Amino acid sequence: MLIPDNEQTMERLKAFICKWAGPARPQYGSRPESIPADLPAVLKDFYRFAGNWPNPSYDASIYPAGFRPKLFEAQDVWLEPEALKREGGRISFLLENQGEWSCEVNAGQDDSPVYSDAARLWDDRLNESEIVCPSLSHFLTTFCLQELVFGSRYFGKLEGALDPGVFREKLHPLWLDGYYVFKEPSHSFYLCGDNLLIMDYYSDVWYGCLEENALSLIADPSMVKPIEP
Repeated sequence: MLIPDNEQTMERLKAFICKWAGPARPQYGSRPESIPADLPAVLKDFYRFAGNWPNPSYDASIYPAGFRPKLFEAQDVWLEPEALKREGGRISFLLENQGEWSCEVNAGQDDSPVYSDAARLWDDRLNESEIVCPSLSHFLTTFCLQELVFGSRYFGKLEGALDPGVFREKLHPLWLDGYYVFKEPSHSFYLCGDNLLIMDYYSDVWYGCLEENALSLIADPSMVKPIEP
């Protein structure tokens, strides 16, 4: 199920999210009246689709009403509509988990690129945000798939570089050479079987799954280095 990098990107991404996390429900979307009218159309649509989607990895019964972790806030933070920040004609919609960088879009521009100041962490000469991805739908796809991996009930790293030979079933490409905040391809995603998601992130190999039995698709259990969510 390769997600294409074209006008069908968001619909195919939505289809995969429903395959992974279960059917979409009306209450999983942000309230339409809470979504600013000057957001790019792609971002407005995705808020309507998944702005409040709960993470199925966490048992709803142990969280107070309204406090269950959301599907797209496991690593970096997709801001709620009410928390969007504005400055200089741009709208910040995503933050790094420790607040080290943010991502912005142009207000009132449907085909806005994505800007970020992430490079300030490694480039002292950068004083402002720069374009990191020309396509908002491309950027959102990389972000969402990353969050599905890190937000999985069972997730962690595999030792070594990506090697299709260590899996008991074929790796099916899902999203390749995804751009995030580095101005170059940094993330590739694969599906093994129906329920083991693999992320190749600068040669670090991460896995995520919602059911423990999916880990049996990894031939050598000693390679699996779990991380507690």
